[in-house]
Amino acid sequence: MKKFVLCSVFMLLAIVANAQSYTTISGTVKDLKTGKTISNVTVAFKNVRKGTHTDANGHFQLQVPTKTKTVQFSKIGYETVVKNIASLSSSEPFILFLQKEVIALDEVQIDARKQLMKPAVLAVGKLPIKDIDAPVTTNSVDQRLLLQRGVDDLGTAVKSATGVRPINRYGGFQTFRIRGFNNFVLLLDGVRDERHNISTSAPSTNLANVARIEVLKGPASVLYGHSALGGIINIVRKKPTLHDTGNFTISYGSYKSYTMSAGFGGSISPELRYRTDFGLTRSQGWRDYGVATNNGSFALTYTPSSKDRLDFYLQVNDDQYDTDTGIPMDDDGSLVPGLDPKTRYNDPQDYLKHKRYDAQLKYTHEFSETSKLTNLLSYASDDIDYLSTEFLVLNATKDAIKRDFPFYFNHQTKTLQNQLDYSFQATTGSIKHQLLLGNSLSFLDRKTFRGKVIGPGTFTTISVQNPVLNQGHIEAVDDKVDVKEEFVSGFYLQDAISFSEHFKAMIGLRYDIFDGTYYRDELNKDRVVLTSGTRTTIPSTAFTYRAGVVYQPIPDALSFFASYSNYFKPSRRVAPNGVVFDPEKGYQIEGGVKYQKNQRFSATISTYYLLKNNIVERTSVNDYQQIGEADSKGVELDIETQPVPGFYLKAGYAFVDAKVRSYNPQLQRVAPGNSLRFAPKHSANFWANYEFQSRALHGIGLGFGGNYVSSNFTNSSNTFTLPAYTTLDGTIYYQAKRVRIGVNINNLANTLYYTDAIYDRQFFVGQGRNFRISLAYKL
Repeated sequence: MKKFVLCSVFMLLAIVANAQSYTTISGTVKDLKTGKTISNVTVAFKNVRKGTHTDANGHFQLQVPTKTKTVQFSKIGYETVVKNIASLSSSEPFILFLQKEVIALDEVQIDARKQLMKPAVLAVGKLPIKDIDAPVTTNSVDQRLLLQRGVDDLGTAVKSATGVRPINRYGGFQTFRIRGFNNFVLLLDGVRDERHNISTSAPSTNLANVARIEVLKGPASVLYGHSALGGIINIVRKKPTLHDTGNFTISYGSYKSYTMSAGFGGSISPELRYRTDFGLTRSQGWRDYGVATNNGSFALTYTPSSKDRLDFYLQVNDDQYDTDTGIPMDDDGSLVPGLDPKTRYNDPQDYLKHKRYDAQLKYTHEFSETSKLTNLLSYASDDIDYLSTEFLVLNATKDAIKRDFPFYFNHQTKTLQNQLDYSFQATTGSIKHQLLLGNSLSFLDRKTFRGKVIGPGTFTTISVQNPVLNQGHIEAVDDKVDVKEEFVSGFYLQDAISFSEHFKAMIGLRYDIFDGTYYRDELNKDRVVLTSGTRTTIPSTAFTYRAGVVYQPIPDALSFFASYSNYFKPSRRVAPNGVVFDPEKGYQIEGGVKYQKNQRFSATISTYYLLKNNIVERTSVNDYQQIGEADSKGVELDIETQPVPGFYLKAGYAFVDAKVRSYNPQLQRVAPGNSLRFAPKHSANFWANYEFQSRALHGIGLGFGGNYVSSNFTNSSNTFTLPAYTTLDGTIYYQAKRVRIGVNINNLANTLYYTDAIYDRQFFVGQGRNFRISLAYKL
């Protein structure tokens, strides 16, 4: 009996102990970046195959033995998280966030202590395709590189993108030549900025809200429509995050320059998060052309459910530049004796004012993990007001300069655009497809007010040495307006095909319908229409396509690729006699090799051939003609590596042979074989940065880099040459956990060089040696 009682007591104690040895935990698992719930996440005891999975709404409930100390959360594509049971309450649900292992996101969060390689996937491709799987060439400039080089403007930033030549004209107009051509499309978060493909140049504000800049080389009409021959430049702006973030930067430098930027954001609720950024620059300016930019943005992300997401973005800028029209050179292209390249000879009353409002509303619905619908609606209102003494003419004795061409215009551009995309995955037997179907709509209304520049300060002559710059009042008086009204609709399909882990392909098709109406009205000085001009309608359609193949002998590491793509640009030119021109057309053939290893080394070498025909150019002051074709062939090499902790290197070289193929000699004195203007054959960039890892020097960093541009011609007849130049830059900084103090010195050798020209021989002078001291704080 005693034995029976003892056994019963022990059994009862065991049952009680067993009943008390479990605790129940419950919660929801969400994506760290998007905030959306994640289904089918494995929730299990670590090293034990017992557990559960999250349901369709990301919820789970699990009984955990009391003796178990940790629970593991895992899913393919996400980093595994191990949580301590003691940190989880059994009385109320908790929320756990998982981080994706490889993320192709709208924003790259930069840790000041980590060197970052190029993102595995670029947003400019629209589909989540790894760069190594794509038969195209891309570059990116991330926020880390912008910080190290002390960059706050778009033109300087893309100097680190191989094969892209940035040009700044008139003090604030930025244009870019990619692979020898100035036909490119600028995007803001994937939305076209139409100003650049109308005028080839436009002002861009400071980069206070920019996360990174992406470049897609070659024709990209299949995804983004007309005018993208050389490539695409996509500005990716900072977006809201679930966790609280904040940053503040202030700097001071040469030419009485200072900048300030600040940004902060986080979660308002589990479904709603925000971000806001502000930036300003002030500078007396190199050669005394001042710069003042003011940029503010606000973004919201709302995720009402695990399937739906709404993104809103608003950006406003109000900038002003004192224009610079360069210096007139001697007949042989050399510097005139006695002329000071540091002196700005145009009128101090000249101005370039730029105001812009840009809003985007994006809705995303995920039908499943492999099927998604996106609609992006955007509106932009842009105002560029410009007056400048452009043409500077030396007198016979070359001791005085006449301001011969005061020029004025006011561009007011309004664009309404919508992109509807449906992406999904499918299989055909063993072949996998990532497909994108879409439609884009664009409405553009551009009014360009023009008129006379009057006043006693017009057409004056000033001395080369010690000039009196202000020669009297000048002002602009409107007398006409040029109007562009355009509607474009495009339908497109793209398919990224995976035949096996070694063979992949990409095909794309697009059909565009373009309808433009152009006219000029005569105005009075108050912009009241006096005489309505004749309306000219230019309709056109175009079929564009892309096809490429990829062979990977080492999957995800080594790729050989080849592709073919074409391009078109609708003609917006109307000759004085009413002649309407055919669209420009062209194509590119490209091949290359990509190699990536362990996110520590990335290299791409590519070779290409580009052709553009149906070129329309001005043949006299009042006439345009369709006169010929040009081509470009070249090789590009781009390397990015982090071989050891703390050391980062990005370098690139481009060879470009861009020439005239055939022109009508009766209309234009351009010989076949002449080089295209502003297309240097050789260019190179590099940046090396090392942050000491030893305890004694921990946080101290050094950076050194430079840019090389070979000589290039300023006119089609190849009679004036911009000399080759090399500039070298450096930085030293100290990086603590939250605070960074740095000094940047640009053009270390104080090289005299010329970056661009107008009117063949009026050269723009590059900045002399200059410095910037910066202080940054990050929450």
